Amino acid sequence: MHAGWVLYPTQKMPMMPQYVLEFDDDDLGQPKRVEFGAENPAAALPLLKGENKFRQVKLWEGDRLLGELMRDGRGVWHLNDDPI
Repeated sequence: MHAGWVLYPTQKMPMMPQYVLEFDDDDLGQPKRVEFGAENPAAALPLLKGENKFRQVKLWEGDRLLGELMRDGRGVWHLNDDPI
């Protein structure tokens, strides 16, 4: 629970945003979908740790596409937030 929050029996914790990482079927890995709740989309980065170089993944918040991430040849992830 966050500091300063007081919950009463009739109150519920605020919902964390729900995110989805969506991987397509490509030569670099299998298609998959990873759902997670987090305070912000930066929490996706640790989930991408074991992915191959040049792998691409779409990052969604609910039904809103936030952007597409791609891992470069050095292993650094880049965000393309242009509308796809």
